[in-house]
Amino acid sequence: MLDRFKQYLEEHAICKPGDRVLLAVSGGVDSVVMAELFSESGFDSAIAHCNFQLRGAASDADEEFVRAVAARLEIPVYVNRCDVQQRIEEEGISVQMAARAMRYEWFDELAGQHGFDVIATAHNLNDSVETCFLNLSRGTGIRGLTGIPSRNGAVIRPLLFATRKEIAAFARQRNLGFREDASNLDTKYQRNKIRHDVIPVLEQINPSFIDTMAANMERMGEVRAIFDQAVDQVRRELFIPAAEGYQIDINRLKALSPLPTWIFELFSPYGFTRLQCEGIREILDATSGRRSISAGHQLYKDRNQLILTKSKRESFERYYLDTPENSSSLPFSMDVEVLQRDEIPHIPDDRNTACLDYDEILFPLTIRHWLHGDYFFPLGMDQVKKLSDFFVDEKIPVPEKERIWILASGKKIMWIMGHRIDHRYRITEKTTRVLQLRFQPDVLP
Repeated sequence: MLDRFKQYLEEHAICKPGDRVLLAVSGGVDSVVMAELFSESGFDSAIAHCNFQLRGAASDADEEFVRAVAARLEIPVYVNRCDVQQRIEEEGISVQMAARAMRYEWFDELAGQHGFDVIATAHNLNDSVETCFLNLSRGTGIRGLTGIPSRNGAVIRPLLFATRKEIAAFARQRNLGFREDASNLDTKYQRNKIRHDVIPVLEQINPSFIDTMAANMERMGEVRAIFDQAVDQVRRELFIPAAEGYQIDINRLKALSPLPTWIFELFSPYGFTRLQCEGIREILDATSGRRSISAGHQLYKDRNQLILTKSKRESFERYYLDTPENSSSLPFSMDVEVLQRDEIPHIPDDRNTACLDYDEILFPLTIRHWLHGDYFFPLGMDQVKKLSDFFVDEKIPVPEKERIWILASGKKIMWIMGHRIDHRYRITEKTTRVLQLRFQPDVLP
């Protein structure tokens, strides 16, 4: 195992002797084995452990165990006791999403503070196969069929060469203790359902299924490399540098087949979603001036060509409402009132007026323009939607999109002003007080 580990690091250029490695150790068998292998390989490393405080005494026991592992290996250990529940309440996201975000944010912070070159996580070959099947079940292109990459920026996955069984066997051989997380057995999670219900059936058909899938994913990775080279070559030929970006000949673009796939592969690196790329197809046959905008770029038609430029909005204005009575500092006129529910028999049918459940709101409120990655729960929906996708669905013109204001409480968006409130702040039968906001936008759509 140790020789294969060193060989994998070298062949995949994951890290090299002399690199400082921050090891993400949960206390499970995979991360404990990873720490052991790095220690035996002579790397300058340290352990980082997140205590998410989600399993009471078990979480604290995990923390103490990881501290003991670090002491045995005689390497530093950093522990972060994360308030996942607060993150969930602030952003309205799942436990898994909140924990993952906090974990990687802290890892990046540690790496910067202490000069670590790479951050190692203990994903194994089985994890990579499960990821491939998750992607297939949700819908994917060729990238989703290659599993987990061995390196993504500063994050490395040095155990992708080994199966879960091989890692467990190494732990037994070295008498390494580890902690079990009962949630890994709960099939309410999609990954666990694939792990415990789907893959065992496939292993009945082919006992070497994991190894077979590893070979398949490697071949798909090679195909992807060829695919990416072909796309890059066409992009270089088609995207002609201009004063403020690129010019793309529409007739040459339309000659590509299959056109939907080419459009997605050519424009997605500039932040355009799959849905936006479907809209780009419509722009090809539209009149001049039609536009599409991503988080960082805008694309518009000018006669027989498309013009791709960076978004010109660089500054992000922010204003604050400390109380419902303090709105004088805003760049537009807005009336704010707190009313009893029975004072509003009918919620106004006016897109520039929002009625929100006052008791669900935490002041101060922030008013700003939308940012890449913003999301909310549109009124009438209990699922997250990115603002960029919402704007596309609503066919909001580029000039208006650039000027739209967002009302937020902490990191939770409450109202896309002039368009839609967030479902979490709607008026319900339990609402007793209403925050009513009426604003006059600086530019009417």
